[in-house]
Amino acid sequence: MKKNALAILMIIVGLGIGTFIGLGISLATPGGAQRVSIEITGSTTCEPVITTCSEQFMDLNPNVDISVTGTGSGSGIADTISGLNDIGMSSRDLKPSENVTDYKFAKDGLSVIIDAAHPNVTWLESNGLTMDQLFFIYNGTYDTWNDINATLTTQTIDCYTRPDGSGTRAAFEELVTSGGEELGDNTGYISSVTGYNTVASNSLMVQGVAGNNYGFGYCGLGYLNPDVIALPINGVTPSVATVQDESYPIARALHLVTNGPATGWIQAFLDYIYGPYGQEIVADEGFIRLWF
Repeated sequence: MKKNALAILMIIVGLGIGTFIGLGISLATPGGAQRVSIEITGSTTCEPVITTCSEQFMDLNPNVDISVTGTGSGSGIADTISGLNDIGMSSRDLKPSENVTDYKFAKDGLSVIIDAAHPNVTWLESNGLTMDQLFFIYNGTYDTWNDINATLTTQTIDCYTRPDGSGTRAAFEELVTSGGEELGDNTGYISSVTGYNTVASNSLMVQGVAGNNYGFGYCGLGYLNPDVIALPINGVTPSVATVQDESYPIARALHLVTNGPATGWIQAFLDYIYGPYGQEIVADEGFIRLWF
């Protein structure tokens, strides 16, 4: 990837400094060498990508201090609106009432996961689930595994979810539908979800499901590991390719938000994320880059 970035740099070398900043290859910095602090809060899904980007950006710009804290998408957006941060992170789409400037920097697929040691793992991995079946599991219509198919175990499906305010949960509730109804609007789900195992992050979701033979949950594509199996939904397995071509139905964008259009060092940092090195970090963290 760095060879590709170098090739781009050589091609545009005569086009001017502004071009370099737009690609995240900044040869000039805004505002001189004064100390600069940038506060970033929000989505725990975005946190690892943005943390790595900030570390590399600070290596290039030693006068800049960037703090990244995972507090949840809703909190990050609220902080931006209230002026309590410089950049908010969100793993869900913005609401019309959230009057902030939106910078989409990556795509992600939400993987529906089971324990790799599930007694019916071969059947489930081969057949997957329909979107309707996924909806019925989370709204309480399907209580046991053999509600999905009579050949499966009679054990209870042990559902995991994320806390209210999580961008991952909000995206899941919006993208999982049946008969045109979103999961988050379904009365059965609203009454059932309070009884599910609630975990604070994608990492803890994977850890919880992987430690439970009958566990069932969802996580960002970048958090999959060999301890869990991602199930096909409507016959499509989540992957970089199926999110890019939009054949996988449970996919989303990742966002950074600012209170008004970004300027100065905030814009320079966003340019870095949008450039080849930032987008390489997006891919390295298991998400889907927008370009390069």
